[in-house]
Amino acid sequence: MKVICFSDIHQKLLIDDAEKEKLKKLYSFLGEIQSYNLDKLIIAGDLFDVWYEYKMVIPKPYFSTLAKLKSISEKGTKVIYLAGNHDFRFRNFLQNEIQAEVYLNNYEFTVGSKRFFVSHGDEYTSNDVRYHLLKSMLRNKFVNTLFGFIHPDTGLKFGKWMSRSSKNRKISEKKKTKLEQGLINLSKKKFADYFDYVIMGHIHQPKIITFENGAYINLGDWISHYSYLVIEDAQVELKYWK
Repeated sequence: MKVICFSDIHQKLLIDDAEKEKLKKLYSFLGEIQSYNLDKLIIAGDLFDVWYEYKMVIPKPYFSTLAKLKSISEKGTKVIYLAGNHDFRFRNFLQNEIQAEVYLNNYEFTVGSKRFFVSHGDEYTSNDVRYHLLKSMLRNKFVNTLFGFIHPDTGLKFGKWMSRSSKNRKISEKKKTKLEQGLINLSKKKFADYFDYVIMGHIHQPKIITFENGAYINLGDWISHYSYLVIEDAQVELKYWK
């Protein structure tokens, strides 16, 4: 079995020159993996900078990316999508049009004798009460329903502002280390539950930390690192797209 995982692309609604360069790399990557005889493509959240799914509207700038995922799915690769902190609402578009499987929290799978646990990771950060309260509000069904009555142009503009505000928060390296410690602590608990690998995103720092009874993997991002994980015959390797 061959599986590829990546996360935190954060495709913007505004396609400027920097975004065009990022998408050029992403599309060359997605085009290449179509020839890999891939069993699963796992996107561990935040493919888009803002994802709020209206009943009849999909943001126009995302069309090419969605079309490429559909092409991958049509060639027999199972596409798995896990919600990230920039994924505010799902309905059934990805499931019906891409034939993707969507998970709001975690996804588990086995390759050979190895068990894998995947999550975006944002809900497991430590020392981050402000964010966890905000997430519970944004994922609230009532709030989501009210948001759906806003015209999509206005709603997506607000979502873009929320995203920019989040990214502009100044976080020190010490704070980042404390946030990630929650992901590592969760990984250790999962090792005790017989998982061999815990895979997460959110922190944007590609790494593999090996412990006595398992390994914590962070997928990095496609903003600075262009990193992805390859799992083949239960062997794992963190790679970087050029």
